[in-house]
Amino acid sequence: MSCPSRDTLFQKQPIGCFDEDGIVITGRHFSGFNTLTGVAYCVAFYVIGCASLFAQVPAARSPLPIGNIEIVNHEVFDEPDDGIAMPYRIANKIHVQTRNVVVERELLFKTGDTLDRELIEQTERNLRALTFLRDAQVETIEADGDGDGRPDRVDVRVSTWDRWSLSPRVDFQQVHDRTIWEAGVSEKNLFGLGKAITVTHRTNLDRTSDRVTYLDPQLVGSRVSMVASGSKLSDGDEVLLLLNRNYLSLRDPWSWTAGGGSFSRTDPIFHDGLETNRIRHRGQWADLAVGRAIYQSEQRAVRLHGAYRLREERVGAEGRDFGIAEVGLRSVSHRFVRLTHVSQFERNEDFNLGADSFATIGLSTKALGGGVNRAAFVAVGHVQGIPLGMGHFVIAEGRFDGRYERGEWRNALTTFRARYLRKHATRHAFVSRIAYQRGRNLDPEIQLLLGVENGLRGYPVRQFDGNQLLLLSAEERWFVADDVGQLFSLGVAGFIDSGFVWSEEQSFDFGDLKTAVGVSLLLGSNRLSSRGGIRVDVGYGLNRLEGVGRWVFAAGSDIGF
Repeated sequence: MSCPSRDTLFQKQPIGCFDEDGIVITGRHFSGFNTLTGVAYCVAFYVIGCASLFAQVPAARSPLPIGNIEIVNHEVFDEPDDGIAMPYRIANKIHVQTRNVVVERELLFKTGDTLDRELIEQTERNLRALTFLRDAQVETIEADGDGDGRPDRVDVRVSTWDRWSLSPRVDFQQVHDRTIWEAGVSEKNLFGLGKAITVTHRTNLDRTSDRVTYLDPQLVGSRVSMVASGSKLSDGDEVLLLLNRNYLSLRDPWSWTAGGGSFSRTDPIFHDGLETNRIRHRGQWADLAVGRAIYQSEQRAVRLHGAYRLREERVGAEGRDFGIAEVGLRSVSHRFVRLTHVSQFERNEDFNLGADSFATIGLSTKALGGGVNRAAFVAVGHVQGIPLGMGHFVIAEGRFDGRYERGEWRNALTTFRARYLRKHATRHAFVSRIAYQRGRNLDPEIQLLLGVENGLRGYPVRQFDGNQLLLLSAEERWFVADDVGQLFSLGVAGFIDSGFVWSEEQSFDFGDLKTAVGVSLLLGSNRLSSRGGIRVDVGYGLNRLEGVGRWVFAAGSDIGF
C-alpha cells in the first residue's frame, strides 16, 4: 500500500491510498478549511498502510543448520566415453585415491553446526592448498526436510580432484651457465592418507645434497602437521623436526608450534657474479610458540602470541647465542578472490585482498639462555590488497626485521614489495612487480644478490651484490592451451626486467639500473605436478657488461606471481 506525499497534499491535488493492485481506496480534494481533516485522514492511512507494509516484509531469516555432508572425490584422469580411454583407466587404477576420512578431517564444520560462510570458503581454500589435490569445491544446497515448502537445513557437497602423487622426481633447471638438477622419488599421498615421503639427490647453485623428507598434515588423525627431514650435504648436514597446529580459519581461537634442528654448511660470498669466499656456518635451534585470538569478527581476527626461541650459531670465528623471549600481535582480515590463469593455468588460485599487520619484539639475555650481550629482535610489517576491479588488483607489502645489539642495529633489513595483476581476458594477463630492499650491518653470510636466478633475466647468476636492491618487472602472459590430452598446458610470455644492487659505498641512482627484455615458454600440468607451472626464459641484457654475454637462458623455475 502507498500513501500520498506531503507535497501532493498541500498542493490540493487528488490524493488517495492504493492497495497492492493499484486500486484507489479513497480520493478527494482538500482545501484550506479542511486541511486538518486531510491530515487526520492521511495519518490514519499512513499508519494503516505502513503497518501493512511491515507485515509484508519477511523477518531476517536465521542461518540454517548444516544437514547432510557429502564428499565426492574425483580421480586424477577423466575417462572419455569416446576416443582413447584405456591409458587413463589404467592410470586411475594404479593411483590410490584420497580417502574420505582425509577430506573429513579438513572440514571446519559438521552436521548440526549453524552455516558459517567464512568456514565454508576457508575449508575450500585449505583443501586446495593440499599438494595431493589439484582442486576443491564446497557447495551448499538448501533442503526442505519436513515438506512445508520452506528450507530447514543446508546440505553440503565437498568435491575434490586428486593429483597424481607417485612419481619419479626429475627436476632440471638451467640458470645461465649453472645447472640445477634433482633426481629421486616422491609419494605425496601415501596409501591415500595424505602423507608424503620424498627421497632426492639434488645439485643446486651452492651444494649437493641427499635428502629424505616426511610430511604428515594430519598427525595421528589430528589437525597437527609434522615435518621431519634429514640431509647429507656436500659441505655438511642438516636435520629438522617441526610440529605445527596452525590457525585454520579466522574463527580458530588458538595455534601452537614446536620444533628444532641443526645444520652445518659453508655459505658462499659473491662479488660481481663470482664466488670469492666461503664461510663455515654451524648451528642448532629450537622454537616453542603459542598463539591466541583476542578478537574475532566476520572478516577479521586479532591474535596474540608468545614464544621462546633458542639460537646457537658459529659463523666463521663469530659466535651468536640467543635465548629469545618473544611476544607479538597480528591482525588478519580476509577478502579473497579466486582466479585462474595467473601462474597455474586452469587451476583455481586464491588471492587475499584483505590486510595482514604484525609486530613482534623479542629479548635475549644470559638469564634466558643467550650470550653475554643483550639483544632485542624486532619485526614489524603490513600487507594490503587493493582491489581495482574484476581480476585487477595490487598486493603491497612493507616490513622491517632487525636485531638491536651493542648499541646499534645489526642484520637490519627494510623491504617494500608490490605485485600488480590485470586480467585482460580469462587466458590473458598482465603482471608486474616492484621490490626494494635495504640492509644495514648485515651479517657476513647475508647478501643482497640479483641476477637471472631471482628476477633480473638477461644477466648472469648473482651478478650484482650489495646492501640496497631495486627490481622492477613487467610481463604479458598468454595461456594458449589447457590440459592438452590431460597431460600438459602451454603458454607464452614477453617480459622486461630492470634492477640493480648498490653497495654501502655507492649512492642510489636510477641511472645504474640494468635492463633486460625477453620471451618465455610456459609449461604446466596440474594433474601431474604440484608446482602448477614452470617456465623457460630467454633474456637479452640491454646494458653491456665487460666480459659478460648478453644472452641468458634459464629453464625450470616456477611461473610465479
